Amino acid sequence: MKVLIIEDETAAARNLQSMLECIEPEVEVVGVTESIVDTIEWFAENQMPDIVFMDIHIADGESFRIFDSVDITAPIVFTTAYDQ
Repeated sequence: MKVLIIEDETAAARNLQSMLECIEPEVEVVGVTESIVDTIEWFAENQMPDIVFMDIHIADGESFRIFDSVDITAPIVFTTAYDQ
């Protein structure tokens, strides 16, 4: 399973990657992006992953803005500590 992690906190991204690899050793994290701009560029240059783990609030705004530029066809799991 190919996974993209969209997360601007390095520790949180590493923790998520470790948990995924622990649960499913076959998982391949194909990218970790930290911003809307980086994520849009990543999708322009790479194949669609099998699943996306996406923080809601990232470095340059709300990750929902990514959808204005990219048609993500993979399932998305929102990962956030934001409470609103």
